[in-house]
Amino acid sequence: MTKKRVFVFDLDGVLVASEKMWLETETRFLHDIFGDGIANKIGDTVGMSVGEIYKKAVLFGTTFDKGEYDRLCLEAAKRVYSKCPISDGVDELVAYLLKIKWTLALLSGSPMSWIDQVACRLKWKDKLTKIVSLNEHTELRMKPYPDGYQFLIQDLGAQAEDCVALEDSNPGIASAKAAGLYTIGYREHLPVGYEQQGADICVNTMQEIVSMLMFRNQR
Repeated sequence: MTKKRVFVFDLDGVLVASEKMWLETETRFLHDIFGDGIANKIGDTVGMSVGEIYKKAVLFGTTFDKGEYDRLCLEAAKRVYSKCPISDGVDELVAYLLKIKWTLALLSGSPMSWIDQVACRLKWKDKLTKIVSLNEHTELRMKPYPDGYQFLIQDLGAQAEDCVALEDSNPGIASAKAAGLYTIGYREHLPVGYEQQGADICVNTMQEIVSMLMFRNQR
């Protein structure tokens, strides 16, 4: 039986350069909503979903309305995703993956409305066999838990050891590793000073991934 090989993309910081864009354009976003004290306690939000950020803020004492928070987040997301570029080289990577018969999937903690803003810009959107928004699956725990990857792999009828995840944040890397996937740490769009940990291999460009896959495919 032919093994089903699945390549799973994360969204923010992988398919699009949104992590830096959030920092550059929305620096005061959480401070304006929750105040400096709570925003400072929340700290690093790379790889965190908006829902997890709000849960943290509640733990630190915010009484800000959740509905209004969601509305403001959506407005901010529209600003960010309208400006952030698709990662250079991702089209070439996808073309190679399709050539060697890999299944493509996308797994993100972002709301589906956010994912759709990026997916509609992908030339190969229709080649994505599965898109999973953890935000829409309340039965699944967010990254760094393995739930999303386990759900995705089972749904596609694949085995984790035959699959690859492309993640940038440490919660995402931990999630994929815990589910048993070979995990590539993507560094190109990470904020300066961010220390990526736990990936099987780290790369700075999409071209490096193509070269790695070509080498493995020739063995």
